[in-house]
Amino acid sequence: TAVPSAKLTVAGRTKTQVLEITGGADISEGFDIRAPGPAIRPLPGTVVSIDPESHGALKVSQEQYDRKVAGIISGAGGVKTGMLMGQQGSMVDGRNPVALTGRVYCHADASRSPIQPGDLLTTSDTPGHAMKVTDYEKAQGAIIGKAMTALAKGTGLVLVLVSLQ
Repeated sequence: TAVPSAKLTVAGRTKTQVLEITGGADISEGFDIRAPGPAIRPLPGTVVSIDPESHGALKVSQEQYDRKVAGIISGAGGVKTGMLMGQQGSMVDGRNPVALTGRVYCHADASRSPIQPGDLLTTSDTPGHAMKVTDYEKAQGAIIGKAMTALAKGTGLVLVLVSLQ
């Protein structure tokens, strides 16, 4: 109905021809995320990478062209998670929704090179930020996705079509 009076909870499998999600624009999974220090927290729009020191967890990215890049924390710029996957009570039940595909706003750093729509993005040495790919050889396996909006200089939010490569 247009005005539901209760939430629908299904205990089991659900089949449908088309599932239209109208509350957000990405597909996320919940992860626990380690910050490199108290001054840097995992907030919406933060770029995160696989944490080799913590089984199944992520950390705020902080190196250029990091091939361990995993996604972007969903929720920045008012764009919410569309679908959140996970398994409650297991090691894959984290607190932070990390976009693995779809459209999300991302913290970006255009200090070295301006970002234009269509530019490939990778991790930056500015913690939790993306930057424009300028070295395509280094970027192989370290691409977060494509910029959909521009950032001429400095740091700010960029809309990203997440497509890990």
